[in-house]
Amino acid sequence: MKSTGLAVLLLGLSLCLPSAGQAMDHVPGPLNVEVTVGESETEVYLLIDELLFRHWFQLEPTEIPDLDPESVGDWGDFGQRVVTWLEREAPLQVDGVQVIPVIDDLEWQEGFDLNDFLNYVGITLKYPTKSLPQELEFLWSRYDTEDGFPLESVYMILTGADDFQILRFREDDPFQIWNPPEARPVIDPESVAPGLTPPLNLKLGWLLAILALARLGLGTFDSWGARVPWLVLLLVGIVAPFDVSVSHPLKPAIQLPKAEDSVALFETLHRNIYRAFDYEDEGQIYDILARSVNEEILPDLYDDVHESLMMKIEEQAISKVETVRNIESKVDLPENPDRPAYDVFATWEVIGTVKHYGHGHWRKNVSRARYTVEWIEGLGWRLAHCELIDQRRIDDGQESVK
Repeated sequence: MKSTGLAVLLLGLSLCLPSAGQAMDHVPGPLNVEVTVGESETEVYLLIDELLFRHWFQLEPTEIPDLDPESVGDWGDFGQRVVTWLEREAPLQVDGVQVIPVIDDLEWQEGFDLNDFLNYVGITLKYPTKSLPQELEFLWSRYDTEDGFPLESVYMILTGADDFQILRFREDDPFQIWNPPEARPVIDPESVAPGLTPPLNLKLGWLLAILALARLGLGTFDSWGARVPWLVLLLVGIVAPFDVSVSHPLKPAIQLPKAEDSVALFETLHRNIYRAFDYEDEGQIYDILARSVNEEILPDLYDDVHESLMMKIEEQAISKVETVRNIESKVDLPENPDRPAYDVFATWEVIGTVKHYGHGHWRKNVSRARYTVEWIEGLGWRLAHCELIDQRRIDDGQESVK
């Protein structure tokens, strides 16, 4: 029923003309730069409006659709001039060595109503790295424009390697250096069981027999009748020995992981929550979530995370999670736990993006919550309880970087 209502709503929206506010949401700036850092290559995507492209490159962008009719990636002299310009005006050094870009795609994007009929050139570049780079040095040297009003800043959105950054270039500060973040420890939540101190089994029957035997052998008695109780105790200890289990006086019954391991366990489980939403099939999302979350809270947590990732542009869209940063994870380990569980007070940020019409929107949520991490027999450590304390949201990151 809900899906039918949503379909009707979307159909109604599709029949309406966009408002001025909606149109503004879809007008990229004159220059948009997005970088994706991978293990074997770094991809750079530039979206440049046609006037700025002509001014900088001294090329006619309307020729682009006819450059590669066979779709083999051969852009001829046009492409070589683009590469030469980028090597000179926007070089990229990988681990101290300048790398020549390879054009992966050139696009001529004609305007449409939602972006005020502005035309753009999209350039996708690949920089081979063969392994995850330890340092990327970017330079952007051009800020002049065709109308004589220079760009105040050039922004670059960088994602990858468990990181998300917005790099800002200015004429008086044209260099930016990126290094991969330090890897956070990861602990398998299904293989690190809590320490369970077994009870001490006291052979009470044998202890009584030994005590009785010692008393009979070493003690003095006034009469035979005084020996009878000790003889009975000796006989009971030998004929019917029994054990008594008592708690270990020096160790707690449950030994939780040490603080740093408890943090690593929580953050491993927590990151997997958002990793699940990389999948599109709802069944797969639930399966991945079940590897981090107790089934009792799974439906509510699914709804909460799904809603937090919704990005309202001109339609409802799920943002792609680029990175999850655990800002602070404070564990509360009880001294004498009665069950294998502990609480975590966590602060984290989630950064997601939605790309459409040749440009992107990004969103950052900063949240605080209290979690309970519990060992469930047969499954492993799971998030068993979540209480959201607060959440702050930036709806459209494009606005904050202009």
